[in-house]
Amino acid sequence: MKQYKFLFLLLWFVTIFKAGCVSLSASSHNVNALKDEIAQLQIEYRELKQNHADLYAKVDSSLVTIDMFSASIRDLQNKISVLNQTVHDLEVNTSKKSGNDYGSFMSPLSFYRGAYSDYSMGKFELACSGFQSFVDKYSDAELAPQAQFYIGECFYSRSMWLQALEEYKKVEEHYRGSDLVSSARLKMGLCYELLGKKNEASNVFSSIVNDFPQNQESLTAKEKLRIYENVETR
Repeated sequence: MKQYKFLFLLLWFVTIFKAGCVSLSASSHNVNALKDEIAQLQIEYRELKQNHADLYAKVDSSLVTIDMFSASIRDLQNKISVLNQTVHDLEVNTSKKSGNDYGSFMSPLSFYRGAYSDYSMGKFELACSGFQSFVDKYSDAELAPQAQFYIGECFYSRSMWLQALEEYKKVEEHYRGSDLVSSARLKMGLCYELLGKKNEASNVFSSIVNDFPQNQESLTAKEKLRIYENVETR
């Protein structure tokens, strides 16, 4: 049931922020409360990922279901980063100005949300432009790794495999410590596969298994390698 509690808390936060219920007069209290809640969410997020990893030890099929679960985890990770960015913006605003309204200092977060909204509605070209502008302007922001990953996703969704490949590479190049590195590598492998470069794809899948054995992407990589091996032995 922790997954549902996780989703409920995230939805509750987003609803509060959309309603503009944060007031600067109580910003310090709000920041501390948000930090406590985010810390708890991160604990439950790690537990969810561990449960997912444990499932991999028992499951050797149903990759479609597992990939859907992986996408859900990435979505939750994205929402946590949105909350962290919100806390950062609150702290910056509190330290600089005490009289501005909430919306006046939310440009980075609003920028990202606009691009993500376009992505969710299938407006991939427009979303790509928005995410790229975000990365160019806020390369050190909490949401920068997500923005870079979604640039790759925008190209991938448009079947532009070569462009997507180059953008996924940038996730690890610029944000090596991000949890999205394994996801980006998996999508790199899929891009190589779709481009007909099976050797390169195999190398990437092997690197995922070696470097991220407990991550959800590892099972998909193992299955891809197993398929390659079966083809070669025929």
